[in-house]
Amino acid sequence: MGAVQPVCKGCGQPIWSNYLRALGATWHPEHFICAGCGQIIQGSTFQVHQGAPYHSECYNRQIAPRCVYCHRPLVGEFLVDYWGQKFCREHEQQFPHCAYCGRLVPPQQQEPGAEAIRCSVCRSSAIEGSTEAKPLFSRVIRWMNSQGLMYNNLRLSLDLCGRAHLNDLLREGNIGHSLGATTSAMYTQNGRLIRTEINGIAVLQGLPAILFQGVTIHELGHVWLIVNGIHQLPSWAEEGFCELLSYRYYQETNTHEGRYHSLSKERNTDPIYGDGFRRMRALADRVGFPTLIETLRTTKRLPAF
Repeated sequence: MGAVQPVCKGCGQPIWSNYLRALGATWHPEHFICAGCGQIIQGSTFQVHQGAPYHSECYNRQIAPRCVYCHRPLVGEFLVDYWGQKFCREHEQQFPHCAYCGRLVPPQQQEPGAEAIRCSVCRSSAIEGSTEAKPLFSRVIRWMNSQGLMYNNLRLSLDLCGRAHLNDLLREGNIGHSLGATTSAMYTQNGRLIRTEINGIAVLQGLPAILFQGVTIHELGHVWLIVNGIHQLPSWAEEGFCELLSYRYYQETNTHEGRYHSLSKERNTDPIYGDGFRRMRALADRVGFPTLIETLRTTKRLPAF
């Protein structure tokens, strides 16, 4: 029995003269053509996309993904961020990260003199004044109420402030973290706490809307603890409780941004905010969130671990 005659994958006919092997098949040289331009591929260098051959130039022009920052074709190794954006590896060292979402911020997006590095996405939803803040503030208060957290008709005020003022508030001993503060005055007699008056909450100006809501909820968590006379929690429990509230809110939004901030809390390595959050989430999972709230409200302590 004679040798099996090779068949060209391009035309389906037997090959009686020169042929080439590529992509697991045999071809007439003139039938090994670029799927992009329809011209013959000569030489041994070509790209493959969905099983079809391309000239390298055609592949780069028509198929290769583009760097979101410099728009060059991404042919070799490249990086992909949480948001699915693809970019050249070298940009990771060239551009700073957005303070709020982790995206890279190329020079054309950077704001001269800004207090924080923000990408164009976060800047597009930034809460810069009371017009944008008031409806979101009302929304998160309603959400807190839906979670069983009431404020006994307390008039809650919100102050959007710059970084310097927020740092001053935190240095003065007010409760909070780097993006927000709960301002209050404590009154004592003979070394014993008589009452605590809440002045309001302060949130850093310019946060993207979803982060603004999460930070506001965290601070409202502090307010609820104060209103209910819960003063004896260790720092990890108080901050962990407030972080748990904002985490639950982010989860309920069911958005890409909400999941990003949820994941940031899950991965936070800080012993107070990160470990505290994880311990409080585990406690809430074990006893149930409503039981956690009711136990705190009635006993001023955490449920037994």
